[in-house]
Amino acid sequence: MQLTRRGYAVLALVVAGTAAGATFGPRSLDAVVIPGIVGLVAAAIQVWRAPTPEVDRLLPPADVPGTTGSVELHLDASQAYPATVRDTLPGGVEAVAAGDQATESDDRVSDTTAADDTVCDATVDGSVTYELRRLRRGAHEIGPVTVTVSDVLGLFERAIRLDCRDTLVVYPRTRRLSGTAEATLRALARSQQANRRDEFDVLREYIRGDPQRDVHWKSSAKRGELMVREFTAETEPEQVVVAAGVDGSAIGRGDETRSDTVFERAESTASAADAMAEAAATVSVALVREGASVSLLTPSGEVTASHDEMRGLLEHLAVVEEGRLPSDTDDVDVTVVAFEDGVTVRFDDRTHRFEELIESAGGGHSRADARSERPAASGDHDGRSTGVAASSAIQREDHR
Repeated sequence: MQLTRRGYAVLALVVAGTAAGATFGPRSLDAVVIPGIVGLVAAAIQVWRAPTPEVDRLLPPADVPGTTGSVELHLDASQAYPATVRDTLPGGVEAVAAGDQATESDDRVSDTTAADDTVCDATVDGSVTYELRRLRRGAHEIGPVTVTVSDVLGLFERAIRLDCRDTLVVYPRTRRLSGTAEATLRALARSQQANRRDEFDVLREYIRGDPQRDVHWKSSAKRGELMVREFTAETEPEQVVVAAGVDGSAIGRGDETRSDTVFERAESTASAADAMAEAAATVSVALVREGASVSLLTPSGEVTASHDEMRGLLEHLAVVEEGRLPSDTDDVDVTVVAFEDGVTVRFDDRTHRFEELIESAGGGHSRADARSERPAASGDHDGRSTGVAASSAIQREDHR
């Protein structure tokens, strides 16, 4: 508990009044000192008796950088009193000034610090809401909360630090692929599904309605009756294996060396891991949308995704760290590698610059690089960076 500026002013007035009373008589002491002392004592008691609240924080759902969401703080205590709430924010998110927008309890965001927290006027035993903006991918820990109690006269204040921490996950962006890239990935996904027919279990007698392509003509000729191949039943589609990593020359390098539009960020600290995660998320989401099941290998481990379960893959890419491409890539269908000056994506025996695969602003594609073995087809596309596909998939999971 400590004095505020106003409290120090009153204390100075009391001291001056006491000195004046000693010099000019007790009347000045009665008129100035006694009310000041009473006010200071009453303020100290009020602040000291304020109960410590319990805080419950409700975070917005996971989303991609650039989006905003509402954070709601519930303050519970045995009695209501006004207070100022300071919620500590990490570097990956920032508070958005609410202006004249009020919450349901008519509490308002009163100030936003320049770096890492937001300050709200609130009423303990109520709730307060503020807006934040997601800046970059990651698992960002929000908290602790500091509740500052003050008396009605504003003479004393007491800061109560509450270790209430919650983690906000920010997914990497997913880009909208060009028509040519979508068609190629669609063919890859369907070829994996078709490959499942190579694994048949037994031969059996033909049953009316069996596909003609399943007839095993050689065995039918030997046995004198039609025989068909019966394939092993699979409950899941064949997986498309995607491997992602960072080239050794780019590990530890920030985006100050990059000028390609694919690396544009709201912040200035994006790394090669961010670019790798964005490209891997874009390709993986596109494959899942085409009906494929994806197995993703990264420096941080392995994760799978399908039409019914995409959250795990996006959460994995939200926190994936820089590292070289996994060494076991013999059965990999798609390879994503981040370099100092861009990201390459290799599939269908061809290597592409990632920005050549996405729809870019202004029509056409970003400039090509010598590392591309065969440039992707160019065309006029309406460029958009979007997390709609990933967010829609997550919403479908939540409704189940």
